[in-house]
Amino acid sequence: MPTRILSWNVNGIRACVGKGFLDWLRRARADVVGLQEMRVSEEKLPPGLRRSRRFPHFSLSEASSRKGYSGVGLLSRDKPAELRAALDRPRFDREGRFQLVRFDDLLVANVYFPNGNGKERDNSRVPYKLAFTRRVFDVVDEARAATGLPAVIMGDFNTAPEEIDLARPKDNKKTSGFLMEERKALAKCLKRGYVDTFRALNPDAVRYSWWSSRFGVRAKNVGWRIDLLVVSEDLMPRVKNAFILTDVMGSDHCPIGIDLD
Repeated sequence: MPTRILSWNVNGIRACVGKGFLDWLRRARADVVGLQEMRVSEEKLPPGLRRSRRFPHFSLSEASSRKGYSGVGLLSRDKPAELRAALDRPRFDREGRFQLVRFDDLLVANVYFPNGNGKERDNSRVPYKLAFTRRVFDVVDEARAATGLPAVIMGDFNTAPEEIDLARPKDNKKTSGFLMEERKALAKCLKRGYVDTFRALNPDAVRYSWWSSRFGVRAKNVGWRIDLLVVSEDLMPRVKNAFILTDVMGSDHCPIGIDLD
């Protein structure tokens, strides 16, 4: 079983590589790394992702609907026994937001959950986001039932679960990412038998994983915790540490991770 799992919304892998991503990756001491918002096609991948000695196995799921949009990638030290890159719903799969890999003793889902904002920032994509979220958990539940394995669901969930998870909750009650219907939908999915690792191990910690790109916002730490590493309840006893690497730059998000016994 992997002992360190990391997740990072890189907000464009080529730009992130230009800001030191590969150096960070070499120092990360991880076994599995899930990346979201890759925004790259297979032929334009930075060479370092294909030639990493520590991570000989890499897979990319890119958006078919729009070039340079969305996309997720997964690096691992061990070769997955199986890889699935589809939710079997065309309206979800064309955005390249999902990967599910099976190792010998663990399932790992790498997911870039949609934002609820439409083109006019009008929350028009909230129904799509909620349906996508339910489908992700359905697919992982099905895989767990079929294999008997514990599971990790990691990625940019685009939802802050509680008021402690964003700097200005009162100002954002009508903003996608903190809408009550989004938070309730996520909570309902977690009640299927999953645990938000960071909050479980750090119940009172005020830490964020995303900051607006507006000047000075990150320096003032006006952020949101919308990147989560969720595990099935049967795996939680093996989670010894859950962390947010707020000092790692290169994206408007920072990496998050867990350590397993």
